[in-house]
Amino acid sequence: MKTSLRATAASCLGVSGKLSVRRDVFGYIWGPMDRRLSVKTHLQRIRGTAFNLCVFLVGHDPGFGGWFDQDEARQPQHAIDVMRELYAQVGVGVRKIYWRYIPVAEATGYFSLDGAEATDLTEDFSGPNDGLDVFYVQLITDAGGWSKRNGSCDKNKTGERTGSVIEVQGSNSTASLNFGGILLAHEVGHYLGLAHADTITNVMGSDTDGDGIGTINSTSVNLTTSQGNTMKGHCSIKSAC
Repeated sequence: MKTSLRATAASCLGVSGKLSVRRDVFGYIWGPMDRRLSVKTHLQRIRGTAFNLCVFLVGHDPGFGGWFDQDEARQPQHAIDVMRELYAQVGVGVRKIYWRYIPVAEATGYFSLDGAEATDLTEDFSGPNDGLDVFYVQLITDAGGWSKRNGSCDKNKTGERTGSVIEVQGSNSTASLNFGGILLAHEVGHYLGLAHADTITNVMGSDTDGDGIGTINSTSVNLTTSQGNTMKGHCSIKSAC
């Protein structure tokens, strides 16, 4: 059956009338990126089992007067597109993207943070209840990202990390940006219920020393059917639209 762009935009994204495919359908607002976008494939993915994201730029001021420059602001959309491809292996889509920013004046103390402070950040700020929160920060001192395993859909919970926190990449090379997508898929995978795997080639990587911090690299791109079923059982997952 032919997938209708306008029908999918209306039924899955709540968008009608005149629309921008890049902005309104893919959800990418920060300009071009070095990836080929297939509208047909994207529509098929968001019509199926999927979840929404709410992405925060922590320390962003309009006009790029804060901690984010334009290249850093583009990183999350590249990462999301990579994550979409990785999750497509197991039939999990990323449907809506809500973009939010926390101005520098409100982000005091969150330029550089550790795991405990990552939890504080998710307690202090939250997005719409129908989207998983992902916070992009300038520096994480003890990991590349933090996320609770099998995270809550109640963003008012105290003492618990209610979103994923990701460090921006230090380079905007294609390799670095693609790794940022693997990192995002890894941390959101934790939130959706996934533990570390026993092989580096899995998105969830491995934790050989048992310190709770997984190791991933550019080869960490595989997901299993079992992992997909675990993700689909999370409370944030939405049915086909």
